[in-house]
Amino acid sequence: MIAGKVLLALGVDGAGQWVLRAVVTFIAVALVVVLIVIQTVALALSGGGHSGPDVQAANTPVSETSSVRLVPTPGPVAASNAGWGSQIIQLAQSWLGVPYQFGGCSRGGVDCSCLVLNVYAALGIHLPRVAVDQFNATQPISDPQPGDLVFFANTYEPGISHVGIYIGNGLQINAPTTGQVVSIAPVFTGYWGAHYAGARRVPT
Repeated sequence: MIAGKVLLALGVDGAGQWVLRAVVTFIAVALVVVLIVIQTVALALSGGGHSGPDVQAANTPVSETSSVRLVPTPGPVAASNAGWGSQIIQLAQSWLGVPYQFGGCSRGGVDCSCLVLNVYAALGIHLPRVAVDQFNATQPISDPQPGDLVFFANTYEPGISHVGIYIGNGLQINAPTTGQVVSIAPVFTGYWGAHYAGARRVPT
């Protein structure tokens, strides 16, 4: 080969020629790889020219873990509770006088969220067990009606920590705290008013 003769004329022996050829081959392969990478990156940045929203969504990885607790997506907000609000109140009134018991869920002792759970379950409406999950499973409203839920924050723990059933005229039926019983209390004044976090409606 002409290249070999030139290398011999320059004083490069057989072993040197082999090393030089290996280096040249490596550089050529590296250039091809770099060109392929550049082309791939350019194609990816341009979106590939045919990858629509459905394809992109399908290829989006979903995290298996999350710091946010997932809750059921609430359905449409009922226009009014007028149809069953009175039933909710009657059922809640039947619990008046039952002792408060943290974690309790019977007429022998009940806490705030299980009072709500039991009252709504009597009408075939199933809610989560704890107040924060009930909050997340319902829809916010600005003007509570009888039968809606009223929530309170930062009572015995940070965040949503208490729930009651609104009965109208600024009042609620709730299971307040240890040593007390299910009773009627103001929503917007006093202790509960200072911790009021909003009213929400159960999807039906």
